[in-house]
Amino acid sequence: MDGKLRNERLVPASGFLVGRITMNVLLIIVIFNFEAGSEVETRVDFEDEAACHAAALDAFLTVDKNAEIRAMDVPDEQEMLEGTMIVYGETGGEIGMYACNVLRATLQRQDG
Repeated sequence: MDGKLRNERLVPASGFLVGRITMNVLLIIVIFNFEAGSEVETRVDFEDEAACHAAALDAFLTVDKNAEIRAMDVPDEQEMLEGTMIVYGETGGEIGMYACNVLRATLQRQDG
């Protein structure tokens, strides 16, 4: 079984489709660079949120070995992706932000 597949459900054998429900976690990461412009990256190759958060931390540790992650405080009237985290560097300034979110499940056809 593919490591990205978390749940499997067989559709009734009445003839239409036998498939798997796949669930991946999306990482959206922004590393602030005030000289060259911010870098944005997206990835969907995580099978759970813990792996996504670990990858984000690794990315920020390459920028600042003392990176500190905190949940973003979003005012009620402002819209922001759920679970957005702000990352601070050694001097206390913001060095980036990221969010890990589970994508909606999709049904993939199985051959055979």
